[in-house]
Amino acid sequence: MNIMNKEWKNAIDRLFDDVRFSEDKKNRKSFMKTLKLLVKTDYVKKRVYRKAALEFMKIAKSTADPIDKAYSLGWAGRCYEDYGDNRLAATCYAAASELAPSDTFAAERLGDYFWESDSAESVRQYNRVLEYDPVCSRAYYKLGKLHSNLGEFDKAVDRYQKAIEVHNGYIAPIAEAAIEYAKKGDKENTIRMFFLAMANDVYEFEKLEEALLSCLNN
Repeated sequence: MNIMNKEWKNAIDRLFDDVRFSEDKKNRKSFMKTLKLLVKTDYVKKRVYRKAALEFMKIAKSTADPIDKAYSLGWAGRCYEDYGDNRLAATCYAAASELAPSDTFAAERLGDYFWESDSAESVRQYNRVLEYDPVCSRAYYKLGKLHSNLGEFDKAVDRYQKAIEVHNGYIAPIAEAAIEYAKKGDKENTIRMFFLAMANDVYEFEKLEEALLSCLNN
């Protein structure tokens, strides 16, 4: 993951009106200073990500409020990801998630981290996101992909359908649902999803076209 400077800048703007560290002015000032470090230039060098991550960890250690601790750890995780250390990033996200179970950002990033090594844990984390944010289309979509990889057709299609329901026009799950239906030879639903996908955008058109033709020829 590469976090663009625009996101860092938006975070600074939000924090000015936020209640983070409302009772901890010293750490609020340190947090703001660290965020500003990340937007000093158009290109943030890796060493800056690491420096920022260490500062966020320091802030998390020194602040008393568990929500503020989790917030700082989440930002440390973002920085470690951009630095290229996914293991340390996951450690930060796990700690943030333990302190603030409703931190859906941390849970989603943990789901991504465990994607290839532990599909069951990945599924658990995405479901945790949905527990607190039942309209998170990304979590439904990622669950669909995981269930598809595991050969669980019904679960995959159900998750894709949910992603489409909560985010009308989200093209990725529409396309993936078309492909899943094609695998099963369900011509009616393959065609329905195919044209729904085409009506919204062109997403992996060749892959979709191949699935449709394969379904129609069987």
